[in-house]
Amino acid sequence: MADSTMSDADKVREATPAPDAHLADISKIRAKRLAKLGGAQSNGSSSASLAPNGTATQSSAATPQSTATSPPPQQSTKAPTEPKPSQFSQLGMKQEQEKKAATPIKVRPRPASPAKRNSDGAERPRSQREPENLETWQDRNLRSIFRVTLRPEEVKDAHGHPLLFLGSTRQDLNDENAPFLLNNTVLEGAITEAASQAPGGKPFEYLLACFKRISRGIRGTKYSGADDPKRDILKETRRLCMSYCVFAVTMPEMFGENVPSTNPLVDHLLSDPECDSGICTDFLDEASTRMDEDESISTALVGAAEDLSRRLATVDMNGDYQSYVRGLMNLIRYPKIVEAITHSSMWAPADVEPQDIETKTLLGPFFRLSPMQLEVAQSYFSAPRTRDRNFITSAQNAVRLTLRNHQLLLFQIARSIAGSNAQCKEAMLDWFALCVNKNHKKRAMRVDYKTVSGDGFMVNVTVVLDQLCEPFMDASFSKIDKIDVDYLRRKPRVDISDETKINADQKAADEFYARPAEGTSGFTSEIFFLTVAAHHYGTEAAQTRMATMKKSVKRYEQDLETFEADRHKYLNDPRYLARFEEHVSKIKQQVDDMHSTIHATNGVLLDDLNQARSMQFMRLVIVWLLRLASRQNLPKSGELHLPLPADQPDVFRCLPEYFLEDIVENFKFITRNIPHIMTPQQCDEIIQICVAFLRNTEYVKNPGVKSGLVTILFFGVQPMHNSKTGMLGDLLIGSPFAHKHLLHALMRFYIEAESTGTHTQFYDKFNIRFEIFQVIKCIWANTMYRENLAREAAINTDFFVQFVNMIVNDVTFVLDESLSSFTKIHELTKELASAAFSALSEDERKEKTELLEDQKGKAKSYMGLTRESMETLILFTETLPEAFTMPEIVQRLADMLDYNLDIMVGDKRTNLRVDNADEYKFNPRALLTDIVKVFINLSGRARFVQAIAKDGRSYKPDNFTKAADLMRNKVYMSPLEIQTWTQLGDRVALVKAEEEEEEADLGEPPEEFMDPLMADLMTDPVILPISRQVVDRSTIRSHLLSDPNDPFNRTPLKIADVLPDDELRGRIQAWRAERLAVKRAEKEGGGGGGGGVAAVGGGGGGEAMDTSQG
Repeated sequence: MADSTMSDADKVREATPAPDAHLADISKIRAKRLAKLGGAQSNGSSSASLAPNGTATQSSAATPQSTATSPPPQQSTKAPTEPKPSQFSQLGMKQEQEKKAATPIKVRPRPASPAKRNSDGAERPRSQREPENLETWQDRNLRSIFRVTLRPEEVKDAHGHPLLFLGSTRQDLNDENAPFLLNNTVLEGAITEAASQAPGGKPFEYLLACFKRISRGIRGTKYSGADDPKRDILKETRRLCMSYCVFAVTMPEMFGENVPSTNPLVDHLLSDPECDSGICTDFLDEASTRMDEDESISTALVGAAEDLSRRLATVDMNGDYQSYVRGLMNLIRYPKIVEAITHSSMWAPADVEPQDIETKTLLGPFFRLSPMQLEVAQSYFSAPRTRDRNFITSAQNAVRLTLRNHQLLLFQIARSIAGSNAQCKEAMLDWFALCVNKNHKKRAMRVDYKTVSGDGFMVNVTVVLDQLCEPFMDASFSKIDKIDVDYLRRKPRVDISDETKINADQKAADEFYARPAEGTSGFTSEIFFLTVAAHHYGTEAAQTRMATMKKSVKRYEQDLETFEADRHKYLNDPRYLARFEEHVSKIKQQVDDMHSTIHATNGVLLDDLNQARSMQFMRLVIVWLLRLASRQNLPKSGELHLPLPADQPDVFRCLPEYFLEDIVENFKFITRNIPHIMTPQQCDEIIQICVAFLRNTEYVKNPGVKSGLVTILFFGVQPMHNSKTGMLGDLLIGSPFAHKHLLHALMRFYIEAESTGTHTQFYDKFNIRFEIFQVIKCIWANTMYRENLAREAAINTDFFVQFVNMIVNDVTFVLDESLSSFTKIHELTKELASAAFSALSEDERKEKTELLEDQKGKAKSYMGLTRESMETLILFTETLPEAFTMPEIVQRLADMLDYNLDIMVGDKRTNLRVDNADEYKFNPRALLTDIVKVFINLSGRARFVQAIAKDGRSYKPDNFTKAADLMRNKVYMSPLEIQTWTQLGDRVALVKAEEEEEEADLGEPPEEFMDPLMADLMTDPVILPISRQVVDRSTIRSHLLSDPNDPFNRTPLKIADVLPDDELRGRIQAWRAERLAVKRAEKEGGGGGGGGVAAVGGGGGGEAMDTSQG
């Protein structure tokens, strides 16, 4: 028979099933569907199947094809069986069957292949395949899996794959007189020999492909039962193959001299797991299962992860970084592999430098990837100075989308590692702690960015930590109790030893933390404190650097303009011109690089999703801090009660300052740039913390943090979109909490801002007060605030007088500076236009020009403050005129108003004329109107009228007349206001005449009755306790409002410490009464009766003169 002449190898090959065995099942399904449509097939026909190449073949029951010399096959003479009627014909209704017979659908099956015949025409009997024994099956499968052969003449298998000839294995079998069949006894030697001949000298690649074929074979083989030896043979084969895969990684020299320089696993981890060269799930499953029994597997996988990380350290987002991330994610799906990786020496080395964390730790290169890297920023924002806003916005959107997807993968990596087991969770926390603890210098005054981690790296760390906090950031903060207040006293991962504390010096903080707390801290506390620190060194540091870069780029652009202006100096000398061009080109590149980095950083930081998550975390920090400071069970206890306790909790005082600083910086950035993402609940809580710590400023040591709270409110009330009062304005106007505490909090910090303790405190106070003015203007629409202000003035008089004094001081200063600047601008402009200016030397002309520019800058700055200061003064004098006419305030206020009125309407008003007044936002008419309104608001107060009359330097009756003319002809004030103004001028003139008469009557007072500071006659003398000097009470009260020291010896002094000098006051009163009585008698005796001055209150439109002390 034909099969008796076949070799064993031929039999095995013939018995080898097609690789796509499942196609036979498809054929069966197809046949069943045909049967349903057209009836059962003929018993004599065979069902069709698909060959491996996809062509239709006959079933195994068909006779094999004849050789080439056989005649062509003949059609079978047996008629096919008539198909049965289609079953669908039985689904119709009976009435329709009566009308028309149903026509069955006839589907004729393909006729069976004709039987093969001999040369004489006789039908050749069908061959019957002999059953395959286990040894033959094992040999066939092993040769197919490893694509090897023991016959030198075989070079390819049935599918055309090259075969590796195992000469040594054949010789071993021959020496043992064993059949040339592969089995598990000789398999190890066969694997070694085959891998040594691996194509391209890549034994691991060859063995990985073999492993995949084994895995497919295990799944695809049909077993006779649970004890089928075939399963054990294949599993043992896979075990050996895995072992040799590991050898190819850890001991590649055993397969030849061509030893790879890198871990060969890495190249395959970078490939798609579903492709032939990728590391599949089966491989990692097997590796993970055997890690406990074979340490070399752990070594191989950890080495691959390390090499993967090292390679990624040289790649940025312009390259194929996704394959590295995918490779790591494939590894960390297995807890045992994760545990092995966290034991790597690259995981979190204690001696790593801050700048090397992102390249020399295992996770560093993955977190390093960011568009904020210079090369990537240059790619997204090429030629940034030539791009329009639309291009920049589009590129920033692309940056955000790309980074957001990557950050999601980073979060999945961190979560997978932390979720593997307790040990891995600790290792993940250790790595995060390394990132924040090593980067304290990122918040130094002057940062050397070569010695710290990159901003992109730290921002990614922060974003991932924010996401890890989401499980305990629910809207009601139901898990806030899990954040342990004693965490920092239990050997915390977060190093705060060199951090400035909220309100404690280093000694007090060290003593507090020297008392350790008992117990252990949970994961919630660990991740909470790490995230707060990460915000400080991550996103907040990036915001700070971006602001610094914006200043730097302006300076570089100014330098570039200066250099370009000097180009003509080098045109005649090619050598110097080349150097000049090189230097200019270098500056241009630096400017472009900074612009690109700024655009990229802005794009990253303005991510709505990340910032919304960040705000939710900061909301949690706010509530947690208020719980500590207030000792209230917030948010369960309801509304926060103020003021805060006088005794500050140590646990709050000794917290790192960045707990508050992070909140301030985060919300300043949000309210300034993307306020629309804030929710009403977040707005409520930000108002609470701003008001709480401005109301109790003693709780916070750093004035910069406190001023930041004001800045948040300031940006929160700026108009946006359809809201004139911004995100916070409506809440501030309508919030009962704000009604109770906001105004007092703003006034308190307004006073405190006078001395911030910084070298820029003089300018800082004006910026702070400008922002406070804007908030007050926003809330002034609610009359409740005005009522509260009146109540504050009545109850807390000293505090309110101090506040009013600061307002008067500021208005006085900014008015003087702005109007003086305009006078100097007028003079310098006139001088530069004169012929004398041309006669000056170049240096003198340059000096004059620079002085003019300096004055213009000052005028712009101070004019803005002047408008806001005057508007605030108008608001307060209208609401509480009595507060501004207190003895210690009223004279300085009147002097200031008189002085500026004289400048505006007097003989020197022409000096205020400047070109391009709009450039400085200087409107003389508007400023005069503001000054007049303050006069009118206080016109009903007798003490104010007396103070104007008493001003011997600037008060001029003609100024009131000139101002009235301007009000009628140019300023266009209302008739009622003009009438009130005229009446005020008349009343002041009467009082002035009376005071001059009285002064003449009194003559020269004794020296001991005169105030040593003001040179006026004292009315209420007091003795200063230490210097023992005698001054008038109003004088020392006015002095102490601005300076808390004795003016004579600079010792600390409070108004409550002064001693009334009743004896001296009595003598002064007696002397005064005596002198006036004498003069009155002289006038009456001389017939001068009736010549006295008319009543002060007469002739005016206001109330009668108020001589009381109120």
